[in-house]
Amino acid sequence: MTQYTSILQQFHDDLDRATDLLQLTRLFRSFAGSPLPKEVEDGTVPWQESRDLAQIAPNVRTDLPILSGSILLYLCGRFENFVREIVIAIGDEHASSATKYEDLPETVRTEIFQRTLEVAKTPTKYNFDSTEAKQLIKGLADSLHPEPGAKVVIESRLLAITDANMHARMMAEIFKRVGIEQLWRELGKQAPLKAYLGKADDGQCTAAASSRMDAIMKERNGVAHPTAATSFPDPDQVQDTVEYLRVLSRVTVDLAQIPR
Repeated sequence: MTQYTSILQQFHDDLDRATDLLQLTRLFRSFAGSPLPKEVEDGTVPWQESRDLAQIAPNVRTDLPILSGSILLYLCGRFENFVREIVIAIGDEHASSATKYEDLPETVRTEIFQRTLEVAKTPTKYNFDSTEAKQLIKGLADSLHPEPGAKVVIESRLLAITDANMHARMMAEIFKRVGIEQLWRELGKQAPLKAYLGKADDGQCTAAASSRMDAIMKERNGVAHPTAATSFPDPDQVQDTVEYLRVLSRVTVDLAQIPR
């Protein structure tokens, strides 16, 4: 199993968990709308735990979309982490195939340099401490002026730093750092994504895929910052997001593994 396959499998395992939780939400909604069972002839109560649950279920039935919304938040966070892991893996691959620092793609070298300086300036902003920041500076200096025969080593996690949710533009930007230009245009050519979105044309698939990503993140932000007017998604809506992320993640990994 390759590193990319492992990252994809772990993400899909989490999508499966989300699917199970959404199904549990549906079943509970159905349970909450069902009548209480009758007592048996001798006056005992069958499965007291179910009756206890049934007593509170009707009062929370209309609030179940809050649970679906929580699962959506989890899915979006998990997808953002998946994207970062793939970008880090691509960065590591670039480093392992380079015999000297100058062999790295120019975009990778530029991003490593700039982001090392950014982290060194305000490490806590990027979840680094001062010691780690100093190590990053030393690592950059060693890369720019390596010892003879030294291996090319880069801090690939710098390439995956983001300051926003993983909307379409952010996702394109983060992959551009590792040499994948026009991410959505490339994804729009992938047959599984075309089939899922029902778009045969590359351009139409690109537009639909990126718009769907932005819509998911907009919905995510609405759930994360609710107001009195917030409308939470139902399980079926979130399940649609699960299936989209399943297809999108697969074609993203396929694209990441194409030699460049």
